[in-house]
Amino acid sequence: MRSWLRCSDLGLAEQRPPALQPLTDSELRLLHQRHDALRRLCRPELEMLAGEARDTMSVVVLADGDGMILDTIGDAGFASRAAEVALRPGVSWKEASTGTNAIGTALAERRAIAVNGSEHFFPDHRVLSCAATPIIDPRGALIGALDLTGPSTHGHGHALGLIRLAVDQIEHRLFRRHFQDCRLLRFHSDPAMLGTSREGILVFREEGLVAGNRRGLSLAGLSWDALDDASFETILSVEEPSRDGLLLRLSSGAYAVGQWNTDHAAARGSDLDLVARPVEPRPAMTREEREVAAIRAALSAHGGNVSKAARQLGLHRSTIHRYRKQGLV
Repeated sequence: MRSWLRCSDLGLAEQRPPALQPLTDSELRLLHQRHDALRRLCRPELEMLAGEARDTMSVVVLADGDGMILDTIGDAGFASRAAEVALRPGVSWKEASTGTNAIGTALAERRAIAVNGSEHFFPDHRVLSCAATPIIDPRGALIGALDLTGPSTHGHGHALGLIRLAVDQIEHRLFRRHFQDCRLLRFHSDPAMLGTSREGILVFREEGLVAGNRRGLSLAGLSWDALDDASFETILSVEEPSRDGLLLRLSSGAYAVGQWNTDHAAARGSDLDLVARPVEPRPAMTREEREVAAIRAALSAHGGNVSKAARQLGLHRSTIHRYRKQGLV
């Protein structure tokens, strides 16, 4: 219902579907170049889900953080049918372009969602049954979405669970990158989950929380807004060593078992290099001018919310406030 209301507010009309023009071949190649790191990161899960997709007459879809489809893989016959309703690489499936659909709505809601048949905003898309989960980096920025789509005439009750598991694995691998001068805490209420994609992860620079995954924030009772605000001592305390690791007491009163991992301490969001970068040279700009332009765009995209803009850019909020004091943003 929230999605349909957003579509109406955007001026979309159910009986007037937009004409969706895919990118040209050259434009698509540039798009792939800009998102090369994301595509390589997600390749194992795309290949793994491809077999499931072929068995269920479905396709696996990878989109960027703006809902632009990068890749589809799976059943060739259904892929051709999906292309007839513009579910193909080089087409935007954000809500503003394509109405209520799993990819666009998952990105808008920042959570996993299934959209089946008549739940789609536009009638042409009601032949689809889709499940998607957004891919979120350790600083809380949306970097993409993974989707499994099949015909609405078939049951796909397992699709959302498969996609969630795949995205858990993708996001878990993001923490293999080295975060300079940080400590990475892996923890869970069940010691058997340590080292798996189900573990919680929080990253601290000195005593401040600078990154994490969704499960870690959830276990600690935090949201993405806690980044750069919360400190170690306000989140948890170390009770004592245990056979399985450190016995942790969370601020909620719950207990968990954790392990420090200094070898994979967390990098700044900008170090992840998963947000699309332009592949063609731009007119010469100073570093300050580039930062100002990026901050202005991020603030505009998030309605002036400094915390959300900082997370998207991988900056500390003090950087944005500094430019504001100078009257540059």
